[in-house]
Order: sequence, then structure tokens, then C-alpha cells
Amino acid sequence: MRTYLAISHSALESFISVLSMQVGTLFAPTSDFLIDNDDCDSEELEYLLSVAAGEKALELRHSDSAPGLVLAIEIDYNQIDQENADSVSLNSPVRWDQVQCALLAYEDEDELTWFATQEIADELAGWK
Repeated sequence: MRTYLAISHSALESFISVLSMQVGTLFAPTSDFLIDNDDCDSEELEYLLSVAAGEKALELRHSDSAPGLVLAIEIDYNQIDQENADSVSLNSPVRWDQVQCALLAYEDEDELTWFATQEIADELAGWK
């Protein structure tokens, strides 16, 4: 299941270093979310969840000029501990190999900027 994690810059640095991380809430296509958005296709659902994560990520920035950071993470269903309206919590840490890409959110922009997983470590210093 594709999920989206709003993350602070320092938490992302730590995640890259340790390669595993216990996370809080991941925005996810839960049963309630799918019912509430039954008129959306899979691309639209992913867009809605990534934008929600982007809005949360903007709250985690160290400065107003920094982008909000979001990780798209592929989780296993057996990792889900609790399902909420549009998010899940996990019963195990997320591994770096589950990260699919990074998305950058900017104030007053609807579109998120995409970065491949292998680019994240190299670009991280510019995202402060």
C-alpha cells in the first residue's frame, strides 16, 4: 500500500543514516478514505493523500523558506496497527528500502516536486 509520511529535515537525516525509523501517522488510502472518495481514480487518490501529507509537512519545516518534506512509502498490510479516516499507524518500523520517492511541498503550490530515492541523500542539504 502506498502511503505518505510528512517528515522533518532532521528526522529525514536520521532515517537516511539509520535506514529504519518508527513513524507516527502515514497518510493512506484507508477504507473510510476510499468510501469518501469513491468518485476518484487511483491517481487522484494518491494526489489527495500526497497533498494532505504536504500540508502537514509544511508545519514541520525549520524555516518558512524550506520546503515541506514528504516520503512516499510502500508498506505491507501486516505492518498496519490502526486505521483512521485517512491515515494508518504501524506496528513496526519503516525500512529505508520501503521508501519510493521524496516529494517537496511549497507554500501556496498544489503540485509537489518529485525526487527519486537515490537522489534524496544528495539533495537533502539544499532542502533546509
